[in-house]
Amino acid sequence: MTVLLPLGLGLLVVGALSVALLDLVVRRAELGAAFVLAAMLLQAAFVDQVPSLYLADTRVELTDVLFTFVVGAGLARLLRVRRFTALTRWLLLLGVMLLVALVRGVLTLGVQPSVNDFRQYMQFAGAALYFATFPPSTLLRDRIGRIWLAATIPMMALVCLRWLANFTGVSLGVLSVRYDAAIRAVNGPETFFLATAAMIAMPAWRMAGDRARRLRHLGLLLLLFVMVLDRRTVWLAVIAGVAVLTVHDRRLGRRTLVMVAAAAIVTVWVFIAFSGSGSQQERLATSASSTDTLDWRLEGWSELTSAWSKDPASWFVGQPFGSGFEREVEQSDVTSHPHNFYIETMLRTGVIGLLALVALTAGTLRALWRIPDRDGGLLAPGVFPALLTMQLVWFITWVPGTEQGIITGLALALAATRARGHLASVPPRPAREPVTAVGQRSSTIVPS
Repeated sequence: MTVLLPLGLGLLVVGALSVALLDLVVRRAELGAAFVLAAMLLQAAFVDQVPSLYLADTRVELTDVLFTFVVGAGLARLLRVRRFTALTRWLLLLGVMLLVALVRGVLTLGVQPSVNDFRQYMQFAGAALYFATFPPSTLLRDRIGRIWLAATIPMMALVCLRWLANFTGVSLGVLSVRYDAAIRAVNGPETFFLATAAMIAMPAWRMAGDRARRLRHLGLLLLLFVMVLDRRTVWLAVIAGVAVLTVHDRRLGRRTLVMVAAAAIVTVWVFIAFSGSGSQQERLATSASSTDTLDWRLEGWSELTSAWSKDPASWFVGQPFGSGFEREVEQSDVTSHPHNFYIETMLRTGVIGLLALVALTAGTLRALWRIPDRDGGLLAPGVFPALLTMQLVWFITWVPGTEQGIITGLALALAATRARGHLASVPPRPAREPVTAVGQRSSTIVPS
């Protein structure tokens, strides 16, 4: 009894604090954004050693706890939504198909492998659902943009510490990791996070003032990190994003091109400076025989889709989470992810889930393609077409990072606001207005 009483009181306190924290996340999207970005930084710093605990035989990571608050708050806010837009319905359909694959995986393959496979989808779709339920005010988007840019500081510090360990052998307590080459101190999605931050800061080139100058300096630094980290798909996504941004805002054209050219020149100089070192030779040799080439991936995608299409049920509901991605590429057995978010979604949720993902991403881009940029804050409406274009390119050879649900969710909220504003601005047609009395017409109620 003396042991159970403190334990019960402790659980009561933890439960009360959890409810209070969940209420804060329900009301404050900034806190939800901080949770998502904190989870991303934890994943980057600890890789596969994120602090965790075990419930029965299931490993629950600290990042899972943070996302549980975000997803729970998103579901609570979803109950308040009176009317779903078409894009939100596509997101909900994707979520339903993901849950079906998760339940099938838990029942047939066990909890741990299914949850491990499902985790990235929970982070992307759950965060998107959460942020889509908030009115995308200028103040909210600016605050989230500031939190996003602030999160790049520890990420760049982590990269520098890993470079120090990889090239000099000096370790300062940070987990030393290299991906394919010593220069790649973080993985692809984490590099894409820095590229997204550079795009968020890019509109500052047409602004004036001390804040704009600091944002320009930060944007240049971020772009330099993105170039040096040597992720080719990130480079392609940045080029696509810059092209879309300059099309939407001609004032950015010359300055943006100068900034990108300067970062590219510095990057080339850095690679030339290290061209004679053993680490650089190792990087080139690794790249030549790397398994991330396009031909290698195309062969893997073909093998996966061929095996998937043989089962008629896979066309409708996909394969359960936890079933793996076993395939033979270049006469070698491979079990890693297919490095294509579209194909991976099709494998797990069938054609229905793939259609929902494409309609969600491409449909949101189409809805915001000509959205006007009337404010000068961070994450302004005019930058979202560029960010969504970067996502579309990125999904071809990678999966979304932990933080990309923020961009998708805010874009959905902006699209919904734009749709409601468009409906409200359309006048009723006189020929269809019902007549209530001679010379009088009834008022028309436009749904909000």
